[in-house]
Amino acid sequence: MREHAEMASGSGRDVAALMRAVPGLLTKDGFEGVQVAALPDGRAVAVKIADGANRARVPVAAAALARAGVDPDLLTEFAGEPLLGGGEPVGCVRAVRALEPVPSTACV
Repeated sequence: MREHAEMASGSGRDVAALMRAVPGLLTKDGFEGVQVAALPDGRAVAVKIADGANRARVPVAAAALARAGVDPDLLTEFAGEPLLGGGEPVGCVRAVRALEPVPSTACV
């Protein structure tokens, strides 16, 4: 899965991009806002977004990985998800400050 991340998630998906960004990471998303991730040394995180929506999954997973010790610089592109209104960016979905050691450049 690590060598061919797109086979586990599909090309162009955030899961494959996250595996390519973090050396040795194995991660998979699932139904209703679920994502699990494991690092080669055995550290792991699991995320479940309570309302089942998918848009908060990636920023929360990135924040959890940073808290688990992954270099935040590797996670910047995953730290925020643009919130659109009428097709234009009007805000950003990102982890709350208590979970956010990763600065977000994904949403400006």
